[in-house]
Amino acid sequence: MRKLFIILILFGSMGLFAQVGKDFSDLEKLYQSGQLSQVKSSLSTLKPRRDEEKALVGYYSALCQKTKTEVLAGLVTVADSYPKTSYGQLAMLEAAKIHILEREIPRAQALLRGISSADIIERFYWLAVTYYWQEDYSAAIANAENYLRFNPTDSLAESALHLVADSYIAQKKYQSASSSLNKIKKLPEPDLQYYYYRLGYAQELMGDYVQATKAYRAGYELDKYSQAAFNIEERIFALRSRAPALDISFLYPYTPLELDLGISLSDSITVAAPGLPQPPALDAGPKVAMPAITDSMPIKILLKPISGLYLQAGRFSVESNAERLVKNIRSMTIPCTYYEEAKPGGKSWVVLAGPFENQKQMNAAKTMLSQSQITSFIVQH
Repeated sequence: MRKLFIILILFGSMGLFAQVGKDFSDLEKLYQSGQLSQVKSSLSTLKPRRDEEKALVGYYSALCQKTKTEVLAGLVTVADSYPKTSYGQLAMLEAAKIHILEREIPRAQALLRGISSADIIERFYWLAVTYYWQEDYSAAIANAENYLRFNPTDSLAESALHLVADSYIAQKKYQSASSSLNKIKKLPEPDLQYYYYRLGYAQELMGDYVQATKAYRAGYELDKYSQAAFNIEERIFALRSRAPALDISFLYPYTPLELDLGISLSDSITVAAPGLPQPPALDAGPKVAMPAITDSMPIKILLKPISGLYLQAGRFSVESNAERLVKNIRSMTIPCTYYEEAKPGGKSWVVLAGPFENQKQMNAAKTMLSQSQITSFIVQH
């Protein structure tokens, strides 16, 4: 299933202002505008009297804690103490999302089932996630479709449609999966590359290799250096092994070399006459020396680095894709390695450019990667 977009802090409680006094609604507005220092100051001065106000103070006090463990403990306390209040219900939702992040699915599901507020539509999406993890695909589809019925274009709508499609694929209902995926194109600013990748996969499973190849090609040509593009390559080669007649030349396009045989090699070389000005050289911009790539630098490292400046250039579910990207980046004279990361949800392979000696080197490398259509972001270990 597509990676989950875990949102640990919910900014969806604007409709609750009317249920609390002005001082408390002002606290909520401060939090939503990101003024956390003022929120913490206000929390110490507020004197809640009603349960709704007590729940609000407890809710935002929990969200202001420093560690995930402290946040979860605070949210659970609010949910247990004020389960019928709006903020007690929100606390259940946020605590459930933390449990999902930790793959504690039964705990998350119990909290989500305790939410009865008609205003918290998001609970249907996260219930769908928990059912998917439990391989109850019919319940996952039902809850995701409930969410989409109320929020057809909301921020989680694309993920919900992918979840529905993945559930249909798990049930071997490939046509239904394809129909669900096609709804993604109607959303504002969808991730089209991932859409084409999953659509191609559904069509491949249906046995329609021609349409699958067309979908894969449409996705691949959007960005040839993304993780989705590497996954598409893997699927195309798998398809080619079953259908050798498929045309996959778009993976490695080339332009034929055309020579005018009536011109000699010496005639085709232009030499500037003595005394004439030379054409100006192209300005490639200031050069920044990269750290040396030594023979002792392995392509794959055993552990995630604990210090240094790096650029994360990719995370892959297939190790060969990570190795291919590392070699590509090294060809640019940028040091690069990858490492394996194992989590309860499965393994992935992370590509890191670096380590860099300073910020200047890192910025220069980031620019070089961007010019080669490789997206990266800064990580400092």
